[in-house]
Amino acid sequence: MSTARAQGISLITATAVVVANMIGTGVFTSLGFQVGDLPSGFTIMMLWLVGGVCAFCGAVCYGELAAALPRSGGEYHFLSRIFHPAVGFLSGWLSITVGFAAPIALAAMAFGKYFSTIFPHAPATTWSLVMVWIITLVHVGGIHVAARFQNTATWLKVTLICVFIGAGYWLATGQAVRFTPAADDVKLITSRPFAVSLVYVMYSYAGWNAATYIVGEIRNPQRNVPKAIALGTLLVTVLYLALNATFLNAAPMSELAGKLDVGHVAAE
Repeated sequence: MSTARAQGISLITATAVVVANMIGTGVFTSLGFQVGDLPSGFTIMMLWLVGGVCAFCGAVCYGELAAALPRSGGEYHFLSRIFHPAVGFLSGWLSITVGFAAPIALAAMAFGKYFSTIFPHAPATTWSLVMVWIITLVHVGGIHVAARFQNTATWLKVTLICVFIGAGYWLATGQAVRFTPAADDVKLITSRPFAVSLVYVMYSYAGWNAATYIVGEIRNPQRNVPKAIALGTLLVTVLYLALNATFLNAAPMSELAGKLDVGHVAAE
């Protein structure tokens, strides 16, 4: 084992990378567009559970690939080795121009929208740009600086989400939402709106493969990368289910329907 890898990223940090890449705008913005066509608490929970199961299946597959081909690069490396370097190049190019750039932009936009409600003296776009530049400068400082920041930011985010869930459970008046199955739920789960909503839910779970891009920086990658991907995906699935239950319990579906900032609506 090289000295760099021996002093590299730990399992905890690798898991934090997965969690941080998965928890983004989707879970805080998509529920409002789901409850209109799926007016059932049980169906909504099943929607997010199915998304979590699909993400975990993908995580297990990527974990096995990372263990068999322990080198940084993610899909670029896997496709180059398994099929042809040209296939890996196309995948890498799409990831850089679309797969990475678009989620960063969307996350920054969501941050700006939420943050501007607290500090309205500057437009949301300004806050979005400031956040992107701050994160960029942190990562320019090197892997160890970035790792410390990643751990702090990720577990702070998880803690705040847990506080929000706890507050919603204890302080919310409680809505007449049903989380147990009923006869109508079978029709909803097999409906077209459920399938369409699942696409957006899968987007919310995107990021479970993040650790495969930095395999070369992780200690004992053949053991730690599969664990980090699996643990991170399971943790996010639990948080997403709890968050959506909190949103549904805190605000009526009629108020959530069509709203982008469902977290803000639920908090009110």
